[in-house]
Amino acid sequence: MRERKTAPTEGNKSEQNTTISPATGLTPQQEQACILLASGESYTAVAQRLNINRGTLYKWQDLLPFQCFYNKQCSDYKAEVRNALLGLHAEAVDTVRELMHNGGEATRLKAAIWLLEKVEAVEVGATDVREVLKAQHTEPIIDLPTTSLNDKAYRQALKDLGLSEKADV
Repeated sequence: MRERKTAPTEGNKSEQNTTISPATGLTPQQEQACILLASGESYTAVAQRLNINRGTLYKWQDLLPFQCFYNKQCSDYKAEVRNALLGLHAEAVDTVRELMHNGGEATRLKAAIWLLEKVEAVEVGATDVREVLKAQHTEPIIDLPTTSLNDKAYRQALKDLGLSEKADV
């Protein structure tokens, strides 16, 4: 792990040495912010809980490792919800079957369908910061239907973000 001092900023209430995870490119505090935000916590609640300024959270959102780790958390939560819904599939089918024969419960059916559609419609972005960096540093080869990874630039981008070449997670 790499030690990095944070420069004192107006938005950061807790100035200290921070450890950057070579797996995520984030500090433990940034990872916790992603987890809390993905779980549905508000920016205000996350900022208060982590003792930081809300503006710091908005700045972190611009960081590629933060975006990818946040997306990974959203993906994990979405998978949990899907699994929970799949566990209820028999009940859902029974309810739909019952409602098809019982016209008085249209509101329940509409609400259930709306919820299922909303969960399915949640878009999740990239979750692997290394894959995003590879894509950013891959260029087409002129006059050929192929591409080439600029390995030097890719490795430098990893280094700049404090990431190892291989994910440890």
